[in-house]
Amino acid sequence: MPQFYVINNPLAGSGRHQDKISKIKSQLTFASWQDTTFAGQATRFAKKLAKDLPDVPSENVILAIGGDGTLNEVLNGLLKFKRHNPIPIAYIPNGSGNDFARAAQLGDANDALSRLAKIRSSQLLTVGKIVGDAPKKQTRYFVNNLGIGFDAAVVSQTNHDKWKARLNKFGLGSLIYLFSVLKVFANQNSFPVTINSGDDYLNFPRVFLLTLTNQAYFGGGIALLPEAKLTTYGLDLVIAEKMSFVEFLGMFLALKKNGGHLKFKKVHHLKMSQNATIHVRDIQPGQADGEELGNGSYDFQLTFEHYPFWI
Repeated sequence: MPQFYVINNPLAGSGRHQDKISKIKSQLTFASWQDTTFAGQATRFAKKLAKDLPDVPSENVILAIGGDGTLNEVLNGLLKFKRHNPIPIAYIPNGSGNDFARAAQLGDANDALSRLAKIRSSQLLTVGKIVGDAPKKQTRYFVNNLGIGFDAAVVSQTNHDKWKARLNKFGLGSLIYLFSVLKVFANQNSFPVTINSGDDYLNFPRVFLLTLTNQAYFGGGIALLPEAKLTTYGLDLVIAEKMSFVEFLGMFLALKKNGGHLKFKKVHHLKMSQNATIHVRDIQPGQADGEELGNGSYDFQLTFEHYPFWI
């Protein structure tokens, strides 16, 4: 059995899963347990573990417990400190959206906990990385998706909506994404995007959604790209141009039809090359794995790499 170093977000899922946390503590043997108390603390904890644990082949595993945002923070913390032997990440979903768990077929927290005892080695998954001029000039890794424009505005609306905590109490947290989608659409302006990927130079003058994705789901289970898999080495880009509400409603309903939305003329799917560049010449919100990046213009280089996950 590996040595688990636990980073737990007790506020994930609006803190309604404390019974599951008690069960995990009683059934799991762990080397350390750290609870976060504010946003970004999981990144600090993970970076310190990456720095302090011996940089040799070992059975050490960082176990993130929380939502997609907690997983993102842990990933970014571990990659802030360069190691020859990266520490694998295990994950128990305990949030409201849980898109990573859905893509990795982890089930709920109880299922993920029972599976930990059966895992004997890590597997490599693709993680994306942006470097360049983004809000706060940040370098950011992501394992689910990174979005600019509409989906990021939906994330912001959802994170700050008073109904999120209320619906989470009844296990209906994913419904808040639907409410946010309808609320944000009316206020989302289009913006120009320029993309250099391999030999392709593309210009889209009226974009309202730009999402780089590593897997099928976003927004609490919406199948943005049904064929995308975490284990595929590469990243996909989905762009939607500004459309009328009737067009948007048709596209949104087509999301339920195994990628039917991708047949719309104003929706584009691109395979991204290593070192592709994306330029957004407007002030727009951004998100990475459901974590807000802030508002700003974007001019960044995109790369992707493998990272070991204990799943």
